[in-house]
Amino acid sequence: MNFKKGIILILFAFIIFSNSVLASKLPDDVWSFVKSSLPGAKQRFDSVVVVSDNIMYIPLYPPANKTVEKISIEYTYPSAKSLKQLPEVVLLNNGFSLLKVFKDDKGNYSLTKKDDLPIKVRLGLMPQDMLTPVGLKMPESLKLTLGDLLIPSKDESSLALKEDEKNKSTDPYAPTVKRNEFIQSAEFRNKKTFINPNNSKFISVYDNSSKSPLYELKLTSMPLKIVTSETSKAALVLYWSARELEIISLVDETTLARIPIDANASDVALNKKENLAYVTSANANKIYVVDLNSMQLSKVIKVDQKPSRIAYCQTDDSLAFFDEFSSKIYNVTKNQDDYIVQPLGEVKNISKVLADVANVYALSRTQSELYIFDKNQSKLINTISIDKKPTDAILFGTKLFILCSKEGYMDIYDTTEAKLISREQIAKDGFYSKITLMPGNNNIIITGINSKNYLIFSLDTMKLVRKQDSYVDVASIVILDKVEKL
Repeated sequence: MNFKKGIILILFAFIIFSNSVLASKLPDDVWSFVKSSLPGAKQRFDSVVVVSDNIMYIPLYPPANKTVEKISIEYTYPSAKSLKQLPEVVLLNNGFSLLKVFKDDKGNYSLTKKDDLPIKVRLGLMPQDMLTPVGLKMPESLKLTLGDLLIPSKDESSLALKEDEKNKSTDPYAPTVKRNEFIQSAEFRNKKTFINPNNSKFISVYDNSSKSPLYELKLTSMPLKIVTSETSKAALVLYWSARELEIISLVDETTLARIPIDANASDVALNKKENLAYVTSANANKIYVVDLNSMQLSKVIKVDQKPSRIAYCQTDDSLAFFDEFSSKIYNVTKNQDDYIVQPLGEVKNISKVLADVANVYALSRTQSELYIFDKNQSKLINTISIDKKPTDAILFGTKLFILCSKEGYMDIYDTTEAKLISREQIAKDGFYSKITLMPGNNNIIITGINSKNYLIFSLDTMKLVRKQDSYVDVASIVILDKVEKL
């Protein structure tokens, strides 16, 4: 080892022990500079800069923070490029660097091949909480920037089953291609679809190129519910029998985080604006707030009730939940750091709870009724008879679409007119019980675990678009606009 390399190693060891970059966010001035050149970029929970579905930059933190009057570019490779032109390497005048990540046709990740980068770049350190790209290949001159990070291999990090694992599987619920053929209608064009078959801990992944799954993912256990974040391109998985929440990437099928909780989860509602998930646990008497930006548990709301079904209202940032012990609906509002829990009224055998700025709506599966509670008055203001066995519903604009499963009707309630305005027969066979909104349009897909087909319904026209045969018993379905892996 020559003297120059030895000095660099000593310096770098000192940096790692004295100035480790842990739970990191880019400094405000650095992030403002990046956003001014790349307005569509997003900062991931580990401070990686995601420019688009196919382009991202890994930041390197300098040995010591340097204050400058104005952020500017000191060096780029190739030379004389602006950040908008997406060079391979960017060094800023305050010591921060950005390294572009490349992906080849085989899904291998790499950084720039240029070896003689400035010493300021080579002394930088990657965020030590970073989700390292699987199988990342790095030039020798940049390996010290890893610090304590380990680069996972494809085999050890991916949830996708390899062919030999599928052949050796003895799980009676393991999906087979024949049983899991999913015939996709025109509405699935440019979509990527994730289906959890009934009674299975596997997820079959499809695009519209084939009716057979591209591959299967193996989850920890049998999922209770799966919800997705369009912002983070991640799925939050709740399990029937595991006291943990799992967050998985829907871009490269890896586990991003596992969050232990005190008891099994009951339900979840999403705050899409802030990218938060509110997870109830009836046995723990708690609501867990999961930040899907940082992939961490951000808050635990302790309540006296046993919260199960839950809804979130974006307009007034409030929650509503059903208490399993008292069979009452509660409204939850924030007062700075405190939460005020207010009882609204009782509902028997609830199947769904929803909320808008004025009211909370609850469906009784056995009573076949829609209960409407006024938030301000904290009381029941109306009860509407609906068709038999309401199992799911969705609020769209000022209309509430209620799936009534016994005889296959969609009841439509206008929240402004405060009355049922339509009852549409959507199916005469099968038991359809789940509504999923399709991204990119105002259609919903309606599925059932024993129906062997699915329905497409338009929220705009309030009419059935099509009925499509399929061979999948769908427990959960996730539909995303198709993106390429980074």
